[in-house]
Amino acid sequence: MKEGEMTAFDELYYRYAPCVIGFAKSVFHNQDIAEESVQEVFVKLWEKRRDMDEALNFKSYLFTAVKHQVYNRIRRVKRTVALEEMAQPMYCENTGLEALEYKEFEQSTLELIDTLPRVQRQVFKLSRFEGISHKEIAEKLGVSVRTVEHHCYLATKFLKGQLLKQASVISLTLFSLIFFEQLNC
Repeated sequence: MKEGEMTAFDELYYRYAPCVIGFAKSVFHNQDIAEESVQEVFVKLWEKRRDMDEALNFKSYLFTAVKHQVYNRIRRVKRTVALEEMAQPMYCENTGLEALEYKEFEQSTLELIDTLPRVQRQVFKLSRFEGISHKEIAEKLGVSVRTVEHHCYLATKFLKGQLLKQASVISLTLFSLIFFEQLNC
């Protein structure tokens, strides 16, 4: 495989793919997503075949690569879940009052976000609503990652403080779930 022989690559794929697909499926519970994740790993293996150390245990290396692919996919999905998608399962059997409180909370939060200084608002929205990493935001805005982290921290601190002043128990719970599940944006 290291020398570009497709038959060797095919042999490795057909030997190990079913095992690692099973592993990925145990995490995702979805055959298509599991297969796609494993295929992405095999594509990367093919692209980096010349750099692979022949002394490595291929099976262990493959399982580690698939594990990292699975974790990365979960992180990407977690970062890109929209506010509406996160709250919906919690409120499928709500009373009208709870739904109204949620709507008011959502509106208050969006209004508060709009009062943030321009750069903080931009960083916060890119991070929380578009799921863009701090590194990508830094590159996009031409600032350091540390600056992005600082703006995100300041925005989150401001929003938390303002919402604590006006929040009901329900909206506090929602805000905590949505914005503070991770300590950073």
